[in-house]
Amino acid sequence: MSNHHPPSFGWAGQILRVDLSRRKVWTEETQRLTPTYLGGRGLGARLAWEELGPGISAFDPRNLFMAFNGPLCGTSAPCSGRTTIMGVSPQAYPTEWFSRSNMGGHFGPALKYAGYDGLVVAGRADKPVYLWIEDDKVEICDAADLWGLGTYAAQERLMQRHGRDVRILTIGPAGERLSRIAIVNSETESAAGGGGFGAVMGSKNLKAIAVRGTGGVRIAQPKVFLERSLAIAGIARHPLGWPEGIPLDPERTDKYGERFNACTQQCPARCTESRFYENVPGVVYKDKTYRGQLHCAAALFQGFKTTFYDWDIGWEAGFEISNIVNDLGLNNWDILFGIVPWLRDCHRAGLLPDLDGIPVDFNDPRVWTELLRKIAYREGIGAALAEGGRRAPDILGFGKELADAYYTAWGFACHWDGHGNRVNKIYFPFWLVPALQWMVDSRDPMADGHDYCEHPMRWNKDFSPEHGLDWQVFMDVAAKLYGSPAALDPRSEYEDKAFPAVWHGHRSVIKDCMPVDDGLFPMIYSMDTPDHMACVAGMEGPSFEYHLFTAATGAEMSEDEFNLAAERIFNLERAIHVRDAGRDRRVDETIIPYFSTLEWWENPVTHQRRALDPARFRALADEYYRLRGWDVANGRPTRDKLVSLGLDDVASALYPG
Repeated sequence: MSNHHPPSFGWAGQILRVDLSRRKVWTEETQRLTPTYLGGRGLGARLAWEELGPGISAFDPRNLFMAFNGPLCGTSAPCSGRTTIMGVSPQAYPTEWFSRSNMGGHFGPALKYAGYDGLVVAGRADKPVYLWIEDDKVEICDAADLWGLGTYAAQERLMQRHGRDVRILTIGPAGERLSRIAIVNSETESAAGGGGFGAVMGSKNLKAIAVRGTGGVRIAQPKVFLERSLAIAGIARHPLGWPEGIPLDPERTDKYGERFNACTQQCPARCTESRFYENVPGVVYKDKTYRGQLHCAAALFQGFKTTFYDWDIGWEAGFEISNIVNDLGLNNWDILFGIVPWLRDCHRAGLLPDLDGIPVDFNDPRVWTELLRKIAYREGIGAALAEGGRRAPDILGFGKELADAYYTAWGFACHWDGHGNRVNKIYFPFWLVPALQWMVDSRDPMADGHDYCEHPMRWNKDFSPEHGLDWQVFMDVAAKLYGSPAALDPRSEYEDKAFPAVWHGHRSVIKDCMPVDDGLFPMIYSMDTPDHMACVAGMEGPSFEYHLFTAATGAEMSEDEFNLAAERIFNLERAIHVRDAGRDRRVDETIIPYFSTLEWWENPVTHQRRALDPARFRALADEYYRLRGWDVANGRPTRDKLVSLGLDDVASALYPG
């Protein structure tokens, strides 16, 4: 296979295609899709439109397992080392449909250095295999000796075989057994967690993908690109609210070598949620020591004896459990925010006396290890739980109403929605925007929700008296960014919440296409400017991605055209769901009962707790659909909207005749 392809800037210029059923490997040019679909998530969505269709389920050999980087991946752009995984999702509930996941680590840049903007795998091997990619050499290799190994041992064996510098995606026993909450893991804790794409790999008998790339990335304007990257990195290094970074823990630094460790390549931030540790002793398995990263939800395995996480197994045991979850290849979010709270509530309600003879006692780390093993290997109650916490009540025949409290929509457990998740503090009216985003997405929509809800929630003076901003500052920013101060007014109601939901939905697409970190981008707020809007080197914060993209690729696009490309991709994904899954407004509105329960958090300004008003929310949804150019009655993109976005073929397919 030749690696000769037209010269390109930013993009590698080709996509690697593999058909495991036919054991065929080939490439196709990226050029026909760029810059129209930007990169990453956009390229995957276009291929999904062209090659998937109604009736293709998650475990169908015709399903595509797609791993895409993006035009900034492998460059000096801050937080740009991410990878987007796409395909028909096994976790999606009640309908398996096209969705995505996202991960950090170093696989995406390595694939780019090997000369590929993405990898698309179809078919099913007749026995376990792995892919070995070294620049233009691509082999489908026997994986008999890898099958059955955990994600850590599989990576170690592949590094022994191919070198310590290879970058690897792999699945664990959970993915091999087609658990719908199986992850794709890389390194220690870089994972495509949501979506169940580890099971898609398992269904294809694909244990791992190992890559070594020896090339680079050509930049259209190297000097300008470097200057912009360094300027933006300077802001990212000290995000608002964490001006000096969260300090290391002296005891853990001394005992376990705690250090800051970015969750993706080129990330300069020293955030609280990404640390690396060495030689942590096992609590359950006392003959073992563990090393690896701990970030995001994984830090919650230890528990805190709060109202929600009412267990405390200690930090060392929590670190051990986190490692076991990753090694088995299970989604820690579904376990922590869905399955375990649900099991606990079922036990309290008298519906679940024990876990196949194991006490329902999450203060005992041995209960955790045995439960996780049962899920990964589909033993006993674990066979139902391996289907994901949203499907488990249907299979077991009890506790559905209790699970309703934790699963917002589409088979995904609560996240920044003010209800089931009692860890991330968000209160009315701010969760109205995530509610709209949940309504139209295919999964947990927090790539477009972090920036709207997390940052105002954590960077206001009520939450952070020392570093936070006054609410008036947020309202002033909202007036400039969204056209109305009510969009970020803690005393507001349903007005002016539709536009932020649309705007941040497009930002989600941009982040997954470039790619950049979904927690830091878009950069909106600043302590260092008079109007508190991020700005550096003549670039406004919400435009950072555009300026990096044009300098890297040389694409002659205005910023309006860049943003229009994101809107095109968002509408294309909606069209896929309309065509393949019958998606309409009726489906969207199935989220309403979840939000109609009383929120968990109290608004610190109004001192109230609220529930969704269904009638007012439906009126808000009307506004959202109109802003999108979708039919208000059925929630479908109109023919005129699709044509205006250059999606004429999509319009013809949805509106024949």
